Amino acid sequence: MKRLLQLGFILGLGGTIAAAYFVPWFEYARFPSATSVVANGGRVEQFLAHLPADRIDSMTGSASAAPADGSGARLQHFKLRDAQGNVIGLAARHELRTEDADETAWLLTIPSRGTIALAAMSPGSSSIESVLAARGFTPGASVDQPLSIDSGFPATSVAATGEFADIEFELVETWTVTGIDDDGQIRGTLRLNTVGTRST
Repeated sequence: MKRLLQLGFILGLGGTIAAAYFVPWFEYARFPSATSVVANGGRVEQFLAHLPADRIDSMTGSASAAPADGSGARLQHFKLRDAQGNVIGLAARHELRTEDADETAWLLTIPSRGTIALAAMSPGSSSIESVLAARGFTPGASVDQPLSIDSGFPATSVAATGEFADIEFELVETWTVTGIDDDGQIRGTLRLNTVGTRST
């Protein structure tokens, strides 16, 4: 039930934000989809967000900052780019972290193509911030060599529209960290690696 409420929350809020952010008074440019085919007939596509440039804080305020212990709820918004760096849409990430489990939901909205809602649950508390803290990184720190961190559990699609309908997706987050701002915000690149297969 909690997961259903979380999904309803991000779908409703994300849809409202996307509608407000992409006011449809003109037709949006459609960039070629940067997808590739894998051996099992699926499709692979990567989306990017450059941090902090693509982080949208105006809608979330202090909610975009993680609690010191990595617990609690947070809603973040990002400009969504394709693999070539073109801004193509908006991404909303909602996370709920407790001592026992991490729940993460994504809403990817590309006006010219459609929307994908995804959700994941993993045992334990393993937020990106807690991983960095465990490795000794503190606010204001810089990284000599970019540090790459993958989300351990993929998010799976629960709903999709437009050209994404009837496709089942898995999404893995990869955070490439180059530093941490004084307020605890991560600098670097967020990569959303998706694999989609036609539902039968």
